[in-house]
Amino acid sequence: MKLTVTLALVILTLFCSPASTEVCSGLIEVIKNLFVGTLSSYEAALETFNLAKDEKDSGIQTKMLVDTLPQKAKDSILKFMDKIIKSPQCA
Repeated sequence: MKLTVTLALVILTLFCSPASTEVCSGLIEVIKNLFVGTLSSYEAALETFNLAKDEKDSGIQTKMLVDTLPQKAKDSILKFMDKIIKSPQCA
């Protein structure tokens, strides 16, 4: 669970970065597939970014870890990220 919270906070930092006015739609697709997609849909979402093998492998390892979380935990993480993304601080 610690890894997932850390991952969620890193993702939110990207979403709320003052240097970025919009979130990359490809990143949103990766995150969506990380939490609710299949491994193959997650891998397909990663393909957009031309990642090195070790980067892709670490992403796949992360997906496999996220898949071990109970559905309630994944739902809570998505709600948490959605709430922060829609907050005035990220607007």
